[in-house]
Amino acid sequence: MSFPEDLELALTEFSRDNGLQRDAAIERILRDRLLHEGLMTSKQKGIPPEKLNASNDD
Repeated sequence: MSFPEDLELALTEFSRDNGLQRDAAIERILRDRLLHEGLMTSKQKGIPPEKLNASNDD
């Protein structure tokens, strides 16, 4: 799969900055966007709101 030059350059930079191979970078970007849009749900369990405090505020 190839993209326009501006996207390829940004993808190369993203891959390098995050230590990812190209396919893994595309997967991360796509997954993050789909989660943001509510089209997927995260498999990760976060800290329940009632257990949030200054010591686990990262």
